[in-house]
Parts: sequence; structure tokens; C-alpha cells
Amino acid sequence: MNFMLENLLKNLISISKQRTMLPFYHKVSDEKQTFENFLYTPRKILSFKNDIAILNKYYTPISMQEFIAVSKSRKKSKQNYFHITFDDGLSNFYKVVAPILLKEKIPATVFVNSDFIDNKALFFRYKASLLFQFYSKSSPKIKNKYHDFFEDNQKIKEKLLGVNFNNKEILDRLANEINYSFEDYLQTEKPYLSSIEIEELIEKGFTVGAHSKNHPLYSEIPFETQITQTKDSLDWLIKNFNLDYKVFSFPFTDLNVSKKFFTKLNAEKVIDASFGTSGIKKDNFVTNFQRLSFEIRNENAENYLLKEYIKYFLKIAFYKNTMPRD
Repeated sequence: MNFMLENLLKNLISISKQRTMLPFYHKVSDEKQTFENFLYTPRKILSFKNDIAILNKYYTPISMQEFIAVSKSRKKSKQNYFHITFDDGLSNFYKVVAPILLKEKIPATVFVNSDFIDNKALFFRYKASLLFQFYSKSSPKIKNKYHDFFEDNQKIKEKLLGVNFNNKEILDRLANEINYSFEDYLQTEKPYLSSIEIEELIEKGFTVGAHSKNHPLYSEIPFETQITQTKDSLDWLIKNFNLDYKVFSFPFTDLNVSKKFFTKLNAEKVIDASFGTSGIKKDNFVTNFQRLSFEIRNENAENYLLKEYIKYFLKIAFYKNTMPRD
């Protein structure tokens, strides 16, 4: 990026007053996609390292504890900060990401689903991805079982990826029909962090937050279930890892999560901070913060940030720079 564009980005960050950047990822890998195929594209290792260099250029890295303190401060900081986060609690964070961050002395938070830790269960969207990959490589006989199951001769991918949290049992029934074992996959591939790995990460200075029990889209589940998913996952982490902070990231998105939800959690002091996925945006609730996805394929992070800040200013003109809450 040339000098003029660098100055433009610096000025946009300052004028926007959106001085804290919260990038989020799921996985960093150069290998062929596995369970996440068709869902998102992991950042390549070199690209991730370049992301860190760009973030360091415009912001100062801070820990989650420092972020919480800064966010609670009434003083308007003129310092730019960033804190990297990873969702889904994948073992890739321990194997690939953590060594990179430790070398660069960059703090980060990994958000985990309490039901999936130690590879006890698998996110329903990952199940759908694996079942379609199995379908693609299967014999005509097995493929016919898929078509018979869905009573559809063509749209198997759409059928699988169209399954949601409330009808996720469909995937288990199909797996049983075709003799595919998610349990075997979990034990063989171990896609999630183990409790021992989480303890090691905490000892090395990383922070761990909750990402719900089993990854529902909050707008598709009842209010009381939203509360239970949040509280139970946080309580499990605090109890098992003796945490003195309470942070939570919404699975999928916090779009259409009501004022009532945040009011209740804030009144009961359930969380220190929660995090959505809607990019550079303000939020009406001072304990909820929006993150920006950095799973941007081959795009340069510097150009990406410039575009995202410009988008933020365009949103202001249409009153869309703040998360809507009903």
C-alpha cells in the first residue's frame, strides 16, 4: 500500500473512533480443507502472518483482560488496539496458530463450545460438510441411499447444508443409514481442543471464552434456551479452568438477539464482554462488541481494512453503523 493510502487508513481509523480491531478466524492452514469445506475458507499460514504484521502496523496488541479494562474505561483512548480471536475451539489453534502467536508475542482468545471439548461431539454444520464429502466419493449404491433418504434425486448438497440446529438429528439419522460414524471421525481426527491443551494454552497466556454449548444460531432458538446456552457454557469453563474473566462469542452471529437478552445478562453480571461477527459496527450495549472476519481468501489485510472502514462510513449515511436491537 502506498504512503497516501496508508495515511488514509490511519485517518479513517482515527475519525471513525473505531479504534479497537477484533479480527476473528476459525482455522489457519495450508492443508486441504476437511470438516470445514463448503462452510468457510481457513486463512493460509503466510497470509495469517502477514495479517499480524499489518495489524501491528496500525494497532497495538492487547490481552483480553486489557481489552475488558479498556472497554470499561470512560476515558476515550487515542490509542489503536487489536485482539485476535478464534471461534469453535479447534485443535488447529493449539497445533498451528498458538506457536505463531507466541513467537510474535501476540495475545489471543479462543472461544470453545463446551459440549465439543475433548472431541465429545461434533458441530452439526461440520457433520453436514463431512456427509457431503462422503457422498461425493461414494459408490452409486451409497449415493442412492442419500437420494432415498431425502426423497430428492439432485440437491443433496443443498439438503445437507440446509439442515439447521432445530432439525440437526436428520444428519445423525442419515449417517446411521449409510454407516458413517461421526464418533470414529472425532476419535481419529480430533478436530477439537482437549482439556489438557486448553490448560496448556492458558498457562502460556492465552485466554479462553465460551461459544455456547453446541453452536446454535441464537435467532432460531427460544429466549430461555439462549440464556441457558450462554450461562451453562460459561459456567463450565469457569469451573473447569478456574477463570477469573467471563467472555462469550455468539455462534454464527448476534443479529436479531434481543435487548432483553443483553439486559438480563448485564443485570446478572453473567459476562464481562460478548462478541458478534458483524464487522466494524457500534453496539447499543457497552459489553457487546462486533468482530471482523479475516477469513478473506487471498485478499491483503491492509486493503481489506481500508475497504471495511470506508464501508463503515457509508453505513453511517444510512443509519446502519449500529447493530439493530428489538
